[in-house]
Amino acid sequence: MSDTAPLFFERRLGGLYPACPAAEKALSAVTGRVRVKITRTQGNNKRLALYWIVLGIAAPMLDEVAPGLTDDLLHKVLKDRRGLVKVITLPSGEQVKDYDSISFASMTEVERAAFIDWAFNVLASWLGCSVEELTREGLVG
Repeated sequence: MSDTAPLFFERRLGGLYPACPAAEKALSAVTGRVRVKITRTQGNNKRLALYWIVLGIAAPMLDEVAPGLTDDLLHKVLKDRRGLVKVITLPSGEQVKDYDSISFASMTEVERAAFIDWAFNVLASWLGCSVEELTREGLVG
């Protein structure tokens, strides 16, 4: 299972409404009918949603010094820096990184929280702000 921004929706008035920026973006792309699979959420979903919101804020801010950086690519960079990728050696001897090898779903909540706390510290240092400023922007932005 690859890591992607979660699409959280809330039930209101008999319908499902986006509860995070990723869900709003996904819903805006919908035309016609779509298939939806309802699953229970696991882990600390507020922390996970905040992580993806912060990546969505940090990536454009870092794009000036790292053109082409997206929230998905930033997530892969952070996983790589933390050592959360499996290196696979091809028959040719060339090594490639499997960024989907260690997903959030395979981590315990404690491991996931430690990674997210570490990621916030790294992003704050890259952006020249405090973690509190970074996460507050994610909460109110």
